[in-house]
Amino acid sequence: MYQSIIRDPGGDGLIRIQPDVCGQYSAVVNGSILIVPPGTTAFVVINGMLSRPYDSGRYELFTGVDPFFVRLRNLLTRGDSGTTVSVFFVSTEKSKFVKLGTGEFPFREHRFQLTMKALASCSLSLSISDPLKVLRKLVGSYCSAFSEEDLEPCIEQMVLTPVREAIAREIGELDVAAFNSTLSDIGNRAAETIRSGLFEYGIKLERFDLVAINIPNAEIRRLYTLEQEYADGKTRTDLELDHLQRIWSGNVNHRTLSEMMSGMSSRGQASSGDAVGNPVGNAGGMAPMMMQMMMLSQMLPALREPLSAMTRHTDMFGGISSDAQGSTSSADAPPPMPDPYQRCPSCNGSVMRSNSICPICGYRFDERTD
Repeated sequence: MYQSIIRDPGGDGLIRIQPDVCGQYSAVVNGSILIVPPGTTAFVVINGMLSRPYDSGRYELFTGVDPFFVRLRNLLTRGDSGTTVSVFFVSTEKSKFVKLGTGEFPFREHRFQLTMKALASCSLSLSISDPLKVLRKLVGSYCSAFSEEDLEPCIEQMVLTPVREAIAREIGELDVAAFNSTLSDIGNRAAETIRSGLFEYGIKLERFDLVAINIPNAEIRRLYTLEQEYADGKTRTDLELDHLQRIWSGNVNHRTLSEMMSGMSSRGQASSGDAVGNPVGNAGGMAPMMMQMMMLSQMLPALREPLSAMTRHTDMFGGISSDAQGSTSSADAPPPMPDPYQRCPSCNGSVMRSNSICPICGYRFDERTD
């Protein structure tokens, strides 16, 4: 059977294939016709090699193959020509609506720098801007003849790569709780990255809508555990700082040594006035003092041994200890202090040693002679 007319098989796809036009029971010979509909570009693929593009129109083919030799070839090869010929019809003025699920892809959670997994669903409207770029990516992907069943998975893989990269980059700057509340904003920002990525494949992104972003349960439990630990620690810190600032008038550097050690104010809260402005009692300041006394009483047992050791080796608490008195000899005793008074040799009065003249008799001590 000779392939007399090669035409577009039709359908909703952006790319349609007329496969195996030179197969076991068919052949393209001199006089065969190629018909390309409007808004479509055709390419002939011979053993994986692309021909020049054929724009819309009617083309008469001259392959140099006579029908007689086709019959002879079929007799010798049992119908196997050893050549694979397919014709691709690519629509350039039509767009296609596609719904995609991205599958799992990793992203970086910005607060805890945690690597997590997410899944997203989206809808896209695509058109083909450069048919030659698209076919160069598609043709040669499979060892056998390329068929229409191979088109959809190939195009999905081409589209999913920039989609995953763009969504992962955008959600890495947001909190997980804000994902599904800002889908439109995420989709609009990701669309620019996706559009530039698909342009490298010859595909034009007409519209992109992000439908949902989902986090697996195991991933979200890890994040909730970290958030709970962070919230507990932050709450405790804030309460302690607020307590210190209110007690010490907004400046914790005004604390005394005892207040720094105990963590409690010995001055108590500032007294507040009653309805007419008269100050009320300072009963609020008694509680911190009582707590401080209780804390000091707990510290005294630990300080008792060092204090007793200090009293055994020093007389700072009223004298030398008995152990020290027994081991000290009279030769080591300090000399007695000199008498601050002196006797006047003239009147035998008691005069301060600093006086050079006796205030009683007028005797001059520097004129004394033995």
